[in-house]
Amino acid sequence: MIDRLRFLLDRPLDPAPARAVVVFATAVLVGFVAVFVLGAASSDSPAPAGPEPVAAQPHPGRSFGDVEIEAVPTAPLTSRRPEQDPQDDKGSPAAGRAAKAMRSHRALQHVPYRSGRFSVDLIGAHGGRAVLAVSAPTISAARRGWRGFLRRYRDSGRSYTPRFIGGRAGGENG
Repeated sequence: MIDRLRFLLDRPLDPAPARAVVVFATAVLVGFVAVFVLGAASSDSPAPAGPEPVAAQPHPGRSFGDVEIEAVPTAPLTSRRPEQDPQDDKGSPAAGRAAKAMRSHRALQHVPYRSGRFSVDLIGAHGGRAVLAVSAPTISAARRGWRGFLRRYRDSGRSYTPRFIGGRAGGENG
């Protein structure tokens, strides 16, 4: 390998291919410069303007002195209202589904929940039901806390799968 490198160093390159490489590199450079100049020139051109301000004529009988009044261009008014979420339209099927989901998941809106050493955390979903970790110092305290949590938010609890965990201080230590 070293012998080949020495051979290349001893013999200079043929001038014809060297000139071809230089011409090709120059053409590529000129092309990039042309694209850059055209891009810069197109961004300097003014954007199409809207209606030009028109000087308003003073009403006869009113004197405004030397002040010129110009009309301010306004955006055209559209009669279409912006698209809304289908559940926002009262009486639509999507609104009915959203209301049903809100009724069946009242308590889920307050998760994660902490009250002393009782806590409720979302840990996943299974079969279309939310899986909740219900923690308290004992399992019976977790069950009592779960019933109170559901009662507080007037939720039946049918949309959840609770997992009761005892022996944990769920939340603040106190």
